[in-house]
Amino acid sequence: MVDRGFQDNYKYIFAKNGLYGGNQNTPKQEPDKYKDIVRRYYRDYTDSQIAERLALLSREGCGYVALVNSIFLRFYGKEEQFYSAFGLPMYDVNRNLNYNDLLVDFYCATDNHKHFLWFDYLDEKEDKPYPNGYGTDIDNSEWRFEQYMKKRGIAVELNPIKLQPKDIEKRSKNGPIIVSVRPTVLYDIEGNIVHDAQGGHTMSVVSACDNGLVKVSSWGKEYYVKHGAYTGYEYYQQVIFKGVH
Repeated sequence: MVDRGFQDNYKYIFAKNGLYGGNQNTPKQEPDKYKDIVRRYYRDYTDSQIAERLALLSREGCGYVALVNSIFLRFYGKEEQFYSAFGLPMYDVNRNLNYNDLLVDFYCATDNHKHFLWFDYLDEKEDKPYPNGYGTDIDNSEWRFEQYMKKRGIAVELNPIKLQPKDIEKRSKNGPIIVSVRPTVLYDIEGNIVHDAQGGHTMSVVSACDNGLVKVSSWGKEYYVKHGAYTGYEYYQQVIFKGVH
């Protein structure tokens, strides 16, 4: 059964007067806060290695953030269920949504994990040719997210979908949508370019706009993408939560 009880949560996860989704650049600013979480998966890491790991997260973590946003969209208002599943509080000490703890946990648990058939393995060489890390793509994001959630008793699917802006409102009723583009050309609401970089980037889809732009969340801020304008790639994926009440 697909659960559709999350749509009202967009205004809380992507809030005009607060955090606009997660931001992969934040954990590296205070690495000491995340020592215990990192050491769940890297028990022998020194403090300097933890700082290096979080700096890498800031460079390759966009896909992880988009999926973390999806989790908060689905679990907002369900603090006990969230804590039971992830062992983390939904809010930090300042009563802000606790994007950072979940992001660091998800990233450390799954980064560089791949699959052969249905077997999970750690590819320690994945980042080696890429100084800024490799991050997620359409294949490994599906594997990493579904396995991470399965271990926490939550059945999900991360499915590739074809999407036009006019269909976003209807399609999003089935689950949160994320978009990946290359190059990373982002716009303001007027269609002016405000960010232009050659690499790829993944973001949470928030809504479609009357002018054809797609509103997204990136680095904890509001941006827009232009459907059909990306020469490298442009693809969409949808998170389907099953049986979450």
